[in-house]
Amino acid sequence: MIVIHTVEMLLDVDYEEVLLLFKRYKIKAEVYEKFGAVVKKLTQNVKHEHPAFAFTWLSSKGKGLWNIHLKIDIVRLLRKSDITEKDYPIVEAQIRKFLIAQFGHSSHFDQHRLTRIDYKLDVVIPNKNHQKLIFHLFEKYTKKFRFKEMIKYGKNDKGEAIKYETSQYHKNNSVEFIIYSKEDERLAKNEIIEPYEKDVIRYELRLKNRHLNAMKRTDGKGKGRPKKLIEYFKEDLYREYMCEHITPIARKGDYYKITKAEQILESSHFTRKKKEKLRSFLIEISKNGIDSPKENLSAPTYRQYLKDLESIGINPVLVPKNRTDFPTFMKNPFHINSSN
Repeated sequence: MIVIHTVEMLLDVDYEEVLLLFKRYKIKAEVYEKFGAVVKKLTQNVKHEHPAFAFTWLSSKGKGLWNIHLKIDIVRLLRKSDITEKDYPIVEAQIRKFLIAQFGHSSHFDQHRLTRIDYKLDVVIPNKNHQKLIFHLFEKYTKKFRFKEMIKYGKNDKGEAIKYETSQYHKNNSVEFIIYSKEDERLAKNEIIEPYEKDVIRYELRLKNRHLNAMKRTDGKGKGRPKKLIEYFKEDLYREYMCEHITPIARKGDYYKITKAEQILESSHFTRKKKEKLRSFLIEISKNGIDSPKENLSAPTYRQYLKDLESIGINPVLVPKNRTDFPTFMKNPFHINSSN
């Protein structure tokens, strides 16, 4: 299964086609003080007729040529959450159908350039305390991985970060990872919760234009991968990205309180000395976060301890022993088999 949430792409159009859009949606650009307001009104009108599509921006390239920035909600387009590689022909056909409705033809899609793609994994967690535990545990996870800084979701009117209890970002200029409650997001935006979004915690990986450009490079620093939707609509690539970017943050292994983790350690094949070191390792992480042991351990030892815990199914981040509202055990909801 491959699950793509949204995609964004650039389409090259003539100025006459921009005017055609304005006419089609009865927009008089001259009555607006700022062009951003024109685009906002255009998107509102488009989404009213085509809920899965939005024009996020229009920009002039000069000499009568324009770029249209098109955003597509693939889940809404197909009206289902589980999407496979075999769905691609339907997705392309629906996009072309939309373009024909706008311009009378779909040839713009032939030259589209992907500028963003969002992969996702949805897991259903009906127990609200279990949901709360997921976000509590993520506070203990690494503050930086592959230059992705961990930040809380949202900012106030002063630009200061505010804590949003059911979401968390890890981001850089090329890739973003966010985990959030889909229900809470809908409620915050005053939107309808779709049936397939009930009790859903979403792990979402966003590949931005800078990353897509890097992957397009053919000088040995990229993959020579064209910025085309069909290239990223592949199950093996989806698994590769999710495992490569999210697993090192979410980690493998299930969640335990210290008592149960100690029992598993005690019955493991490790030596008494290694068991004691792993127990101390777990307690240090529980107190100060997963990056804390790096201050006193060499990088190879730190990585080995993580592998040791993974080998016996223990996630390095423990469930707090003093939280009676949290379970003593919870299976790790993030699980994707690698493509290898």
